[in-house]
Amino acid sequence: MTLPLPALDPTPLPAPAWLFHLLLLVTFLVHVLFMNVSLGGAVIASVHGLLARGSGTPGRRLVRWMAGMLPGSISFTITTGVAPLLFVQLLYGQFFYSATVLVGWIWLTLLVLLVIAYYAVYLQQSEAGGGTAPAWLVVAALAFLAVAGIQTLVNLLQLTPGRWTAVATRAESPLADPTMLPRYLHFVLGAFAVAGVFLGHLGAERAAKGPDAFYPWVARVGIRWALVATALQVADGFWLFFSLPGPLQARLMGGAIGETALFVTGMGLGLVVLILLSRIQEPARERGLLRAAGGLLVLTLVGMVVLRDVIRGLYLAPLIRLRELATRTQVDLLLLFLALFVLGLATVAWMLWTVARERRSP
Repeated sequence: MTLPLPALDPTPLPAPAWLFHLLLLVTFLVHVLFMNVSLGGAVIASVHGLLARGSGTPGRRLVRWMAGMLPGSISFTITTGVAPLLFVQLLYGQFFYSATVLVGWIWLTLLVLLVIAYYAVYLQQSEAGGGTAPAWLVVAALAFLAVAGIQTLVNLLQLTPGRWTAVATRAESPLADPTMLPRYLHFVLGAFAVAGVFLGHLGAERAAKGPDAFYPWVARVGIRWALVATALQVADGFWLFFSLPGPLQARLMGGAIGETALFVTGMGLGLVVLILLSRIQEPARERGLLRAAGGLLVLTLVGMVVLRDVIRGLYLAPLIRLRELATRTQVDLLLLFLALFVLGLATVAWMLWTVARERRSP
């Protein structure tokens, strides 16, 4: 069957494809960390704010607390999301642009949803929002969940050009792929797990500095969310695996040593994180165990980012090989780019350190 692939851009890459590929993985990992805190934190605070009765309850205080953190987190999420998006366009432009065109207005709606979510968080902070009833935070959380759905849809369409004609002629829904729902759940549940551990760390650190009962409560709530989300994500991981095309399943389960090792390692790390989280009863008193769980969760996230990229490569292997892309290295521009890239990462690290220092101050 002839696939409706647009012609490959004849302009050679200004540096080796492997370098851009590596930068794609690194920048996407940084973006995902901030994204998980923004999405997961907004949903967790919204749920507890809606369940709370009265403005003085811990749930309503959690709404105020998260509303104070989310503007910075969202800013980092959007800013760090630009680089991996550009690298995807550079390496997989044929597939990315085709996927976005197929869903047209749905893709453009993503920008509207991000603006709505961003301003909803500020309204939650404002006097009009009251900082108690979580109405605006709920709007932000729903917008983030919709953005996650759009991103999942576009990323999946990139991988399945064999469906493009049917989707374009409306003979098939773009949501019809059997991996769509488990992919989306894997994305969202991961955000809940990371945000839960993040809240657990913050709550435990604050609880160690004073008698305020709110922070131990936040730590316990965060760990419960992380525990449940991780358990569900392990189950969803099996669902996603069995939804993949047969040849991909075979590669991940013994067909190729590298892919199989990565898949088994990722699942194993997830199970270890689940065990560690289940052992934490009082996060404020078990900060060492909490740090170990958090570190392994980040390591699991690294494995999942790499595994996601491997699966993308398996989907597109018959159509594109990155090592075969035309390259004409421009050393001067490459060195300038790498210097600015390192400077950008250092700037983000300095900003995070500054924010953390100010929040630790009385």
